[in-house]
Amino acid sequence: MHTSTLANPCLDELSRLQLERNALELEVCGYTVVEEAIDPDLTARGLEATLRTFAERRGKRPDVQTGEGYEGYWSSHYMLLKDPAFERILMAEKVLALIDYLVGEDCILSSTTGLIRGKGGGDTLPSGYLPLHGDDISPQPHPAFNNFASVNVFLTDMTEESGCLAFVPGSHKRLRQPTAQERVLAGEGANREAVPVVAPAGSAVVWPSHTWHGSWESPTAALRVTLALLFGRPHLQPFDLYRESVPDEVLERNSPRFATLMGMDTFYGWNDNRDDWMKQWRDRDRSRYAPRVV
Repeated sequence: MHTSTLANPCLDELSRLQLERNALELEVCGYTVVEEAIDPDLTARGLEATLRTFAERRGKRPDVQTGEGYEGYWSSHYMLLKDPAFERILMAEKVLALIDYLVGEDCILSSTTGLIRGKGGGDTLPSGYLPLHGDDISPQPHPAFNNFASVNVFLTDMTEESGCLAFVPGSHKRLRQPTAQERVLAGEGANREAVPVVAPAGSAVVWPSHTWHGSWESPTAALRVTLALLFGRPHLQPFDLYRESVPDEVLERNSPRFATLMGMDTFYGWNDNRDDWMKQWRDRDRSRYAPRVV
């Protein structure tokens, strides 16, 4: 008599990449850190592309050492198509294996956001810290399954001195957003359940989006730079409009899985192009849907 073997591609991939402990941490704690999620060369390329994009959009290049002009907390959305380095970061296999575990192999990329944490709170964070919160925007109580999963890829070292991320272990099981008091990360009323996450550049932290997280105030001038990725089930509205706007050449130089993340396997999104109503987006002439340049 032979014991039955469970056949599951997601579990096989977790085992191949030796991520069993990470999957267990996701279940028990609600977050996990993957060291060496991307290699040093890609980390450097991602950092340079992020700094360049902030410079283009804000008119001032961030100086990682001095932090001048980037005090507080800064974000830049719709980053994926700004540099091929972001495409490679998106496809980091250890991170994607954990994302598959949380929200399925048919999930889509909802957003790609560059984040910069400078000294103090500045004008962007009056409290000095980023309050604890969950990334799931569905009605409360949240469903017991995961609608979204989040990733933060560290392009610089994540240290306590840099205003590191804070997580509340086990909070993903509460299926709600924190109360106003539970959000607090500093002072006498600070949430004592919050713990720091520190890791070197090239690491990534992954969590189901029910998990409460935030970041502490940074007392140092040097900048902390990360790339935030949000993944969602394919029936959910994404934040970034990649499905309609990702260039064909970007799809062609990447894998079929990349196309899935861009929403090419979805079929909803209808207008008067009736011949497209039952076609997946990978089979449509997307130039008929591209946003008009005003």
